[in-house]
Amino acid sequence: MTRRISCLLLSWLIVGSLGSATAQPASPPSLVVVVVVDQMRADYVERFQHQWTSGLRRLVDKGAWFRQAAYPYFQTNTCVGHATIATGSLPETHGIIGNNWYDRTEGRLRACVDDAEWHLLSYSAPVEAAQGPGSLLVPTLGDELYAQGATEARVVSLSMKPRVAIMLAGHRANAVVWQQERTWVTSTAYSDATIPFVERFLEANPIERDLGAVWARTLPNGAYLFESNTPTSRPLERWTGSFPHSLLGRGGSPDPLFRQQWTESPFSNDHLGRLAAAAIDALQLGQRQATDYLAVGFSALDWTGHHFGPRSHEVQDVLIRLDRTLGTLLDHLDRTVGTDSYVVALTADHGVMPIPEHRVTQRLDAGRIPADRIVAAAEEATRRWLGPGPHVAQLEEQDFYFARGVYDQLLARPDALEDVMSAIRSIEGVAKVFRADTISGSRLTGSALERALAHSYYPGRSGDLLVVLRAYWTTSTNAAGHGTSYGYDTRVPILLMGPGILPGQYLKKATPADIAPTLAYLSHVTLAHADGRVLLEALGEPKR
Repeated sequence: MTRRISCLLLSWLIVGSLGSATAQPASPPSLVVVVVVDQMRADYVERFQHQWTSGLRRLVDKGAWFRQAAYPYFQTNTCVGHATIATGSLPETHGIIGNNWYDRTEGRLRACVDDAEWHLLSYSAPVEAAQGPGSLLVPTLGDELYAQGATEARVVSLSMKPRVAIMLAGHRANAVVWQQERTWVTSTAYSDATIPFVERFLEANPIERDLGAVWARTLPNGAYLFESNTPTSRPLERWTGSFPHSLLGRGGSPDPLFRQQWTESPFSNDHLGRLAAAAIDALQLGQRQATDYLAVGFSALDWTGHHFGPRSHEVQDVLIRLDRTLGTLLDHLDRTVGTDSYVVALTADHGVMPIPEHRVTQRLDAGRIPADRIVAAAEEATRRWLGPGPHVAQLEEQDFYFARGVYDQLLARPDALEDVMSAIRSIEGVAKVFRADTISGSRLTGSALERALAHSYYPGRSGDLLVVLRAYWTTSTNAAGHGTSYGYDTRVPILLMGPGILPGQYLKKATPADIAPTLAYLSHVTLAHADGRVLLEALGEPKR
């Protein structure tokens, strides 16, 4: 009897301890802040954090750091990652399989935010484009905060890229702003007119003010890792492979090249941080009887990584500058919202591979495959069976699309289909070729690669075949690319900070699809389509 009472007491203590460690806060946060740093590899935190002193430093030291976070799907690209972060679901659920996919009905490549229902509103020169959230098949966290809150949430999403701002926002928002053709725009999906506080901000902070600015190292040269010059880089026009980089355009005027140089430099991140602060003040985010939502997608690191590669001083300097930008933004949130009233989640949409040529010089397996070589091999093999073509409609990342009716003809002749797949596999650098229409059966029982491809597959949008390259091989024309399920592309940081978050380092596996369910749990709302989980190990009150 005594032993039974002791066991019951022990069980009660264990349950009570677990309940306390994962107890939902009594009240939801006033503001949820989602920060996405485009192309921020997980090992950037591990390697470069000694260079940080402000916002990134604060998140690492005072937040919950999930060090084994990775995407579980194959197509690690920008639109997919941001849709996953914002919805808590995977491509097989939210339907965003890439930045672009081939529209079989329209016979064209379709961008993920193409949306004929809505047009753009420009803050300067008119822009002819139709963009909106129509391709996103499930609601985002912002959508649910707005729909389920007792008081309407205010939803804001800001970025330099349309596919970032739109995916982070979802279907309904108060302010969604991005750059399009080097001007600032929004979509009529969110607003019938341009937004007054954005107009005021852009008037007071003209990009042209940075004409002639020089992007140089923020810290002394010795504070950076690796070599300063990147001979295998592919920098922007008028820039070299090493610092400094001047924002002068082609002739010292605010021409399109200047705007591109500005957009792809840390100056755009600084600008975006100030715009986020302006949105907090103008819309009183986190200062009302509601849980508001602010998403900021910082894109400069992505372009920098593509041009200079992940070992460059430029990548490190973007993060050094972003550390300070985030520090200023967090200080602003402390003053306006209150240190115990907002929750921040920081992650990335994907990582990036090393520059292949750099690995080749180290006598490691790596290389580039021109995409048209894969198309040509498939065309030649298909002609042997079906006669003159063209038979291939599009190769977009790993998705290979045949022209209308061709795939059905090949399916009717299994030897023909195997011959075409074999022709693609014979190209140096290609690892495997799969039939897309059978890959979903591998979701639970297949290899890790097959499961990743299955999570990226959506019927009607994915290709007929899925072409997988060997690790460190790419079809990208950039210095460094991404878009695979190899670790350098899938591993990203997850950092959480705020009330209800237990600081510390966590080695349990996690995915960015877990961020929205965790923030929804803290905000007392439910996500209907979440594939991710609540990161319970980092929730609750610290033990005293």
